[in-house]
Amino acid sequence: MRNLFSFLPIAFLLVLSGCSNGKNTSANSISIEILGNEQPDSIKVVSFNNSVGLIAKSGNPYLFSFSKSISDAFVIDVYKNEKTYSKKLFLDGENLKVQAELMFENLKIDSIIGSDTYNKSIAFYSNLDSLNRNKINDFEINKFLLASVKENLNHPFSFEISNQYLDRNKNYKSRLLDLKSILDEQSDTLKSHTLSVHRVLKDLVKNEYLELSKFEFYNRKGNVTKVNRAQSGDYLLDFWFVQCPPCARDHKKIVKHLNLFSDNNIELIGVSIDTESDKWLTYLESHNYNWQNYRELGGDKDLINALDVWEFPTYILINPQGEIITKFYSFEEIQNYYIKQ
Repeated sequence: MRNLFSFLPIAFLLVLSGCSNGKNTSANSISIEILGNEQPDSIKVVSFNNSVGLIAKSGNPYLFSFSKSISDAFVIDVYKNEKTYSKKLFLDGENLKVQAELMFENLKIDSIIGSDTYNKSIAFYSNLDSLNRNKINDFEINKFLLASVKENLNHPFSFEISNQYLDRNKNYKSRLLDLKSILDEQSDTLKSHTLSVHRVLKDLVKNEYLELSKFEFYNRKGNVTKVNRAQSGDYLLDFWFVQCPPCARDHKKIVKHLNLFSDNNIELIGVSIDTESDKWLTYLESHNYNWQNYRELGGDKDLINALDVWEFPTYILINPQGEIITKFYSFEEIQNYYIKQ
């Protein structure tokens, strides 16, 4: 799952803030000291959910005072010789003190005093990296991620952890429901945070249904027909077309692993969007792809439009009641799904 942080537009309110050597009158402050000889031209600190950016052009330490309490995701932008060096940090606390250095065209954070969430974030990434390096199984990593979400439930850092979990479990509705049950305990304010994953998670776990009998297709004989289900179990729709290289690569793998479908009582049904029937038939027959295959009629009522399929290949797994269980975008994802079941 891609980090939403990179894509959400934020209307920054930029407030020029000079650095003062006087006493800080606000507990909601961040003091940034740049160590070493390399000093910035200016520094900007952005609080994401409050859409506030404060800029300081002089002073070391550079002082930033916010009107609201510090419990958010922040970005520190350091400007030097028309270049920008950035760090994203999850912070909380009062009168925070940050020490950083400009080294090798990089902003290096040496220490942050006063933020418990920052310390937790450092520990989290260290532990996750260790679990991945040691090839710990998915169950244990998921257990660690869910525990970390609970530990940081009242801070936006929980969404950073949740994105890690979503990336690993996007095809497993039951696992996503475990995450949702935890995040549902958050306040409404936090649920509406800029980095919130609530809307994405809700879309992933919602129940969708398909009544396949409502749709018609061309069969191999060129006749308009409906899908004739041969089995009573789950079925997997494979959306593809002849000139799609990843589709062709997957079909070569599928024909070698047809036992994957029979062993799991899955009926494979191909749905092509090809408009030239001869090329479609030649492709299927020359490769001996003998599982059920149909071709879309090419109208507004096609199945790809009903299911909003626009990426190929797309595989949609559906149970006998018509409930869409999950979607895949490669044969490897299908294999991994059944290995981990």
